[in-house]
Amino acid sequence: MENGEHMFSEPEERNLKYITELYGKVKELIIFCEENQEEFKTNLHIVKELRDAFDHLMRVFAVKLELKEGREDGYIQTSLDKVLGHVFRAGYDTLDFATIILRDKINKEVSDFSPSAIQASIPNYYSEIRPSVESITTDIIKLRNNKDIAQPSPELFNEYFKNVIKLQEMFKQIVTAKPSLIEYANKERNGKWSNFSIQIVVGIIIGAILVWAGLSG
Repeated sequence: MENGEHMFSEPEERNLKYITELYGKVKELIIFCEENQEEFKTNLHIVKELRDAFDHLMRVFAVKLELKEGREDGYIQTSLDKVLGHVFRAGYDTLDFATIILRDKINKEVSDFSPSAIQASIPNYYSEIRPSVESITTDIIKLRNNKDIAQPSPELFNEYFKNVIKLQEMFKQIVTAKPSLIEYANKERNGKWSNFSIQIVVGIIIGAILVWAGLSG
């Protein structure tokens, strides 16, 4: 490579820029999954995909830096396509994990509360949050089963990445509403105990009246 020449052509730079942006999103998902599910840390498949991506990327730099002999025409582009494919595979699998984690966390946060407490504290839970969680989960499972890594779609990946961000926002909304849920649940329990106490008192009074009436007769 002569002094003053660019290491990469414009198309190659565009591909590298997109790969870098994609990796940033995948890494964000990986960090979330690692922080919220211990077993994710042992997912060797995702680690292998990223390792393979790095290996192909290093081959590209080896040729560009003339550490290896020149390859056939199209080698750089083919290698960059392989890098992209591996990062996409890691991304799709991590999207799937993140969706499952968020779905389970959302369900767990509300599982101990009555429907009336949920409705009062999170008015859009049954109308928006719950249907969205199920819809997004189903869509990402379909994506996992039908994804075509040979022709990865940046638009499709970004769409599902945004859906996971939506799930995170919904989870945050529920966590924020947790104090209200607890307060409502306590009022429900106190109300039930109050009604039960009243029933006991009324029962005692009625019993006393009946006993008195019997004695008077």
